[in-house]
Amino acid sequence: MAAIIALLPSIIDMITKYGVPAAKQLWTMFSQAGGPTPADWDALIASTAKTARQQMLDTLAAHGIDPTSPQGVAFLALTPA
Repeated sequence: MAAIIALLPSIIDMITKYGVPAAKQLWTMFSQAGGPTPADWDALIASTAKTARQQMLDTLAAHGIDPTSPQGVAFLALTPA
């Protein structure tokens, strides 16, 4: 538990930069018996390769929303760079 508390600033930064799924994965890694494995770290790194902003751009494109439209600009304003 102490290790998780010590990681809270990093987890908050991770949520801001990469989104909740990456932070949840990190939490799960440290909550499992035996702690994180090298495979866990590799999976986490792979999951954070795409930023929250890129995920939002992908979502906008999937729904046919132009990122330069008022709606697209509003959504992107909510997403960290």
